[in-house]
Amino acid sequence: MPPPAVLAAALGMIGAIPTGFLALMAVALGGLSADAGPDPWTYLLVVAPLVQVCAAIWLLARRGWLPTVLAVVPVALLAGAVVWAATGTEDAGNPGLPLLLLVAPVLAAVLAATPRVRRWVAGRQRHTR
Repeated sequence: MPPPAVLAAALGMIGAIPTGFLALMAVALGGLSADAGPDPWTYLLVVAPLVQVCAAIWLLARRGWLPTVLAVVPVALLAGAVVWAATGTEDAGNPGLPLLLLVAPVLAAVLAATPRVRRWVAGRQRHTR
């Protein structure tokens, strides 16, 4: 197993911790539905860490590198929604802080897309009948 693949999977799982914590807090505090009804973007809180962890496991199982790259999309949508919501309030503070959620998943995606990892995944034994 090449070191970039191990590092990509580790960063993918580590990157799921902050969004997983946000999801846990949102569910525990009942924040998945607002007073006017459910907020669809809040379901990204639950989906984003699950996608990241599943993609990291998929990479470690040598099934594919692309899910690790695509796992950045839900986290990016979540970070964008948080920044957009924060810029609409007066007491938002620094709206760039939610972009820190993207650091580990983006690094995992870059490492998973390296030629060495792609060759390693492509070289796995195929089961034939």
